[in-house]
Amino acid sequence: MNKILNFHFVNDSNWFERVVCLLKSKYELVNIERINEFYQGNTQLKNACHITVDDGDISFYDIIYPVLKKHKVPATLFVSPKICSEKTNYWFQEIEGCDPVILKQIVANKVGVSTDSLSKFSMESILKRFTIAEIHAIINHYQSITKTAKKNFRNMSIDMLKEVDRSGLVAVGAHTMNHPILKNEDDLSSKFETMQSVKTLSSMLNREVKYFAYPNGIPNVDFSEREETYLKKAGVHLAFSTESKNFSYSDNTMRIPRIGVSNVESAFLIKAKLLTGASWEKLKKLKVTGEYKQRRQITALFN
Repeated sequence: MNKILNFHFVNDSNWFERVVCLLKSKYELVNIERINEFYQGNTQLKNACHITVDDGDISFYDIIYPVLKKHKVPATLFVSPKICSEKTNYWFQEIEGCDPVILKQIVANKVGVSTDSLSKFSMESILKRFTIAEIHAIINHYQSITKTAKKNFRNMSIDMLKEVDRSGLVAVGAHTMNHPILKNEDDLSSKFETMQSVKTLSSMLNREVKYFAYPNGIPNVDFSEREETYLKKAGVHLAFSTESKNFSYSDNTMRIPRIGVSNVESAFLIKAKLLTGASWEKLKKLKVTGEYKQRRQITALFN
């Protein structure tokens, strides 16, 4: 069965190399152009796998990229050109290490709920309820009242991005400008985050950018048909979600599924994900502490 995998931050080179070797033993590892040709009906794929990595954390350059080169494995990297050019961090990187009690108090005051009512939710799940402007305002307020400095830049530079793009092994695609939950944004902001990220990255790399990945990526929760329309206008050929199932000809090419893999997962768990395919998505939704349930509960609480 054909699969696209999705990685983010990786802190263990040996772990990632073991995963790559596992994939090589079970699949034909193909580049994104083959995926594009597949959806255009110009090629057939059987038991194929493609690796994608979101965000452009420095660990891609230091850990993932060397392993890909060693094993000659193609991949696609999705990044924010604004993050790379301005040398800033994503909002979820900025809240790492923050006092969750103070952050939740700021949110509680903002929406008019008790701090206790937010205690069981993760800070990331809570902030995913807001627009990107509101998220940045909450973080800035926290940093101001706690006298916390912004974190050091921890993502890839433009030079690093250009280097991996020239390698012929890694394709680089867009991942919005600021990593918002697109469905929370108004039309103007959504259009900017999608279309401008493609345009800016294309200018930065001096080539057409044909691929895009939605932040967080849950269909109809994190993005909608509105974003698909903007991406088509921007000339995007394929856009990738985080719906966890095998890919097939019947997919909407503006919401291609990917199976997420975390650097804390064991080989056994990764094999289970590869075997279960679409069933994994159902298991995720049943998880009591999972993001699906938390975000639904937070929305109900705020409403």
